[in-house]
Amino acid sequence: MTMDPQSETDITVATGAATGWVIALSVGLILLGMASIVMPGVALALFTVLVGWIALVGGIFQIIQSFKARALRSMWLTLVVGVFYTVAGFYSLVNPVKSAAVFALAFGLLFIAEGIVTIAMAFTHKAGRSMSWLVAINGIITLILGILVINRWPIGAMWLIGLYLGISLLLSGASLLGAALAARKEAA
Repeated sequence: MTMDPQSETDITVATGAATGWVIALSVGLILLGMASIVMPGVALALFTVLVGWIALVGGIFQIIQSFKARALRSMWLTLVVGVFYTVAGFYSLVNPVKSAAVFALAFGLLFIAEGIVTIAMAFTHKAGRSMSWLVAINGIITLILGILVINRWPIGAMWLIGLYLGISLLLSGASLLGAALAARKEAA
């Protein structure tokens, strides 16, 4: 089955547009990673406050939504979840240091899981043969960072988590950029 030239051109244009967005995202991740590496304490503080506000506002909206539910069971479940989100968001904003310690532990576990999955992905989903090694290195470093965060938790992990978050964002952006460039090259 062959495709007509117009369809091939449409696919190439669509692939180019999609990889353009992926390239922009990867550059954004690289820039955020560099900023987090330079200012790890600020990165963790901003992250803690951002998550606190998201949980607080999301919880309030969920509480409001619970009163619009038609079924009583649905209303109570949504209300309880909304209250939990609201309390967690408020707590994060009032106690940012304790919240940062919890986030450090959660990110340590997340980095371990991400590292394992990324390493596996490097050997199963080859995004351009020359880029698989970069994905594998990203996974190995992310796994090591996760183990270090868990070993230094809670005191040492407080500032390390912002630094490690920056390194992970930087490496994720670099590997995503490499994969997007490889996909764009193969589509051309």
